[in-house]
Amino acid sequence: MNNVNQIFYKFLFMSIGLSLLILSPKIVYPQDVKIQKQLIEFSQKSLAEYIKNVITDKNFANYGFKSLKETEVARLGDPYPVMVIGLKALKAYKSETGAKPLLMDAKTFWFPVMVEGVTRTKIEIIEKDGKWIAGEFGGVRTVKEIEIVKKQLPELLESKEVKAPYKIMLIKIPALYAEFLYIESSQGEFLIPAMVQPQRFKLQNGQMYSADEVLSKLREFAKEIDENKVM
Repeated sequence: MNNVNQIFYKFLFMSIGLSLLILSPKIVYPQDVKIQKQLIEFSQKSLAEYIKNVITDKNFANYGFKSLKETEVARLGDPYPVMVIGLKALKAYKSETGAKPLLMDAKTFWFPVMVEGVTRTKIEIIEKDGKWIAGEFGGVRTVKEIEIVKKQLPELLESKEVKAPYKIMLIKIPALYAEFLYIESSQGEFLIPAMVQPQRFKLQNGQMYSADEVLSKLREFAKEIDENKVM
């Protein structure tokens, strides 16, 4: 590897390391540089394989691309660590206890796939038995909602007077097909809906709620779902 490449990769890993320090919970995601390197290299390789083997001149629009040529310059953005809230835990939620006790580590990173700074789709990279594997690729409708919320985030944080440092994660509630950006800060825990049809739960995408307000609402919807049939 020549000196230029060495400098590039050093800068890349330092940037990713900084992103992970901001975005990820300290206990769940170790800040080991070797692991970061493996994650980034594997995610880049996985994206290249998806583009080569999955996207064609007939289906590129299904993945949010405007042309097949756009896939040639697609790049990964900064990842979100993913946490999951199970149905049983949500049903048992006690008001004012907050989201943290409910969160289960999905051992997954959610990467936006970008073209010239604009998010087109996403790829998920999953850790299983100490190895990385490629997860879901696509899901344009939800990706668009998450991207809209991401752009609104600075203004939303300011409106709640949330100061750095804070952590951002992607929260999924599979039983409800619900997704949120989760903010943990010294000012409290917040959930920002970023899903298709949030009105199902009397919520609005891009609205910053306290975690307790959202979970108290969702608990009532969860009570009507058979936990033996879903997660």
